[in-house]
Amino acid sequence: MTTHALAHRPSPSGDTPTPANIWTSAGTHIPAADVHAQRIAREAERWLALATERTRMRPDTLTAKAFGACAFSVQRRAASLAVPSKLVGTSRHQPRLRALADDSTAQWAVLDLDATGDGLLASRDGAPLGLVQSKHLGWVRPLLPFGLTVHLSRVTGNPNNRRYRLGCNVAFGGVGEALRRLSGGLGENGGDGAQHPAPSEGAPGSSALRLVVPGETRPIGVSRDPIWISARPEYEALTGDPEDVVLWRTLEGEAHASIPHAARHSPTGIEWGYGGSGPADLARSVLLALTDEPTANALYQRFKHEVVASVPEAGGVLRAADVRRWVERAGCHAL
Repeated sequence: MTTHALAHRPSPSGDTPTPANIWTSAGTHIPAADVHAQRIAREAERWLALATERTRMRPDTLTAKAFGACAFSVQRRAASLAVPSKLVGTSRHQPRLRALADDSTAQWAVLDLDATGDGLLASRDGAPLGLVQSKHLGWVRPLLPFGLTVHLSRVTGNPNNRRYRLGCNVAFGGVGEALRRLSGGLGENGGDGAQHPAPSEGAPGSSALRLVVPGETRPIGVSRDPIWISARPEYEALTGDPEDVVLWRTLEGEAHASIPHAARHSPTGIEWGYGGSGPADLARSVLLALTDEPTANALYQRFKHEVVASVPEAGGVLRAADVRRWVERAGCHAL
């Protein structure tokens, strides 16, 4: 497939990974398709929340649109969530659309958007093509200052038969990235609508352990010290220590880790996000990889309840240094 403007590439801010497979610093291969699809799904969820708030479209229509945008974006390896749509009012611009239908270089070209009355007019090289559908204006307008783009997808209809009017399909590109920038401009963390201050290192009553995971930042109460989860993209594993433990899921939802599974309670595999046999095996496997067997056997059930049970569904990164600090504290408390 020809590379085009929606293709997976680094963002201007430099914080979007390239299409190459993701390798952790420990050399563990996380399939790039898994990382990409999961990120697109998270962006679609945030888009759905914005569109639900800012438009009058029915919930079932918006849900179907979000699913369609996911499929569209993954299939075309878009760098960020892209939402397909079509222009209206194209009957006035048939000559220009016929010319574009014969222009093989026009596909995925970035179109200009200009305010006209209550709408947005899409044009290319100064020639109007049609209007953005009014039902989308509520979510499109807030994202325009944050990098939202609109691309020509294709001219629909038969350009050789002048009895039929041509249409124009488009795709709104960079939606997920624009949502991230909008959330940052509002002082939000991770697009969840709330600000979450992180505790300072060594603050009284706080644990030194931080799980670096995508999603959210929130305090989790535990028996002695609260443990904090800080929101960072999963590909920050690239910049970590070789011993950091990376947790991720395949597209089918199967849990994986960058350490060997030391089976004791769950021969079928590891898990996280709750208390159970799979999380217990993950907790013990992490401690076996980063400490010694007596320590792991003594502390893994507590590690399961205080740490593993709180890891978000998508997974994340456990910093090796933080885990060892947790072990040191847990050992002191045990004594």
